[in-house]
Amino acid sequence: MGIILWSKSMRFKVPGQSVSVRFFERVETVNNQYDIFDVGLEQEDGSIDSVVVGGSFSYAKSLARKADENAAAAKAQSTPEVVAAPIAVAA
Repeated sequence: MGIILWSKSMRFKVPGQSVSVRFFERVETVNNQYDIFDVGLEQEDGSIDSVVVGGSFSYAKSLARKADENAAAAKAQSTPEVVAAPIAVAA
């Protein structure tokens, strides 16, 4: 889980048009220091008009990590512990 930045991609087709809108499509890089995302329009022929957003996004990553930790802690607290009762044997 995380902020929208960390989703695989967000695309939708514009009704009545041959254009798809792309939000935060991850760009593959050879350097893991920075994350780069593409935002733009994709034409029906596959051509793309876009702007790239790049950065380390360390604050956003820390917020996502903290949200994941809080969700895991809440799940651990809400999971009931199953205790097996001893079986009585008739003599």
